[in-house]
Parts: sequence; C-alpha cells; structure tokens
Amino acid sequence: MIWVCRAIAPALLVLALMFSGAPALADFAAGRAAYEQGDFRTAREQWKALAEAGDATSQAALGSLYIHGEGVPADYQKALKWTRLAAEQGDITGQFNMGSIYAGGLGVEPDYAEAAYWFRLAGEQYDSMSRYNLAILYSRGLGVERDDGEAVFLLNTTAIIAGTPEIGLNELAGNAEQLALNLMMTMNQEDIQEAHERSKEFEAEYLKYYMEFYFSRKRASENASEEP
Repeated sequence: MIWVCRAIAPALLVLALMFSGAPALADFAAGRAAYEQGDFRTAREQWKALAEAGDATSQAALGSLYIHGEGVPADYQKALKWTRLAAEQGDITGQFNMGSIYAGGLGVEPDYAEAAYWFRLAGEQYDSMSRYNLAILYSRGLGVERDDGEAVFLLNTTAIIAGTPEIGLNELAGNAEQLALNLMMTMNQEDIQEAHERSKEFEAEYLKYYMEFYFSRKRASENASEEP
C-alpha cells in the first residue's frame, strides 16, 4: 500500500475556504493557480505568508510541498510541523496527510495507530480517501483491531462519497466497491447486513450534507457575481 500525501483537496476546497476572508481566499487561490502550473516556488511564497498567519489550508499545502520537495528541498520535519498545525485546526488535507505520514513512516517511525487516528478525523469530515485508508487498516488489523465489518462499512461509504459528481473520484469508488466485495466473501451474513444498514444510514446523512454544500457554494457564487 502506498500512502500518498496531497497539497489540496479540490472538491472540498471551496467549502473549506468559504468562511475565510476574501484576501486569504484570493492569496491562496493565487498559490493554487501557480501550483497547478508547476510554479511551486510562487505557490510556496503565497502559502507561506498565509501559513505563518495561521491559515490552516495554507499550512497543509505548505507541508505537502516539503514532503514532496516541490519548490523547496524535501524536509520531513518541516512537513510534519506545518501539517500538524493544519491538522490540529481541523483541516481535512492536514489530517489526511498526517495519516499518510505516520502510515508511510515519512520522517517518523511508522505508527498505524496514529495514522488511524488522523484518517478517522478526516473521514468524519467526509474525506473519501481517508475513509478508504482507514478501511485498509481495519481489514489488515494495522493500528486497530481487525474488523472486516467496519472495513466494509468504510468502503461502502467511501464509494458513496467518491462517486458523487462534486468529488468525481470514480476509480477510488470502484476500488472501494471491489475490496468490499472481496471482504464480504469471508464474512457471515449478519455482519454483512449490519454493515449495509449502517451504510444506508450514512448515505442519508451524507446526502443532506452534500446538498447543503452544493447550495452553499451556489449562493456564494451568486453573491460574488452580484458584487460590483
């Protein structure tokens, strides 16, 4: 299993920044545009100022640059510093990356229990990749007690989140569905039924969240277009 860190979470980025001040949003967006064009040095300059001012999204993005050595020499200690600051503020990307750092042993001793802790926090904020990684840990008993029923539940909910249009991680959704099927081949019917019932309850909960996200973003876009 390869534990990958990321700089930004595109589908959730708008929601995460919606409540930030306009200057911070504009500065982060400038950094993101530079990052997507491969201009990592400019991205670092934009994000570093925001990160030092306490912006969690920028802290997570800056941490990822240090992990991958993009625009800066790779430095796992600086990566851990900025990533932890973001994660402790509740930033989803920061929490996901903390999980990946500890699962992959990036500059630290591998610690699957610590990885599970951070993946769980991000997963509770509907991050599909974190739920998938947590499911892997449960299916293998890494850092947590092995629980195939919990793994199937997490995989089912990964597929629900990843398959929605705003997320669009269809390959991840397909992988989650296939792994869930593989696990169910060795599970009893009662545990399978329980996992499916929990998944249905989650789907209703997530649909409500998803619609709130969609309409909040739509209103924000309309308000922005009305400004002179």
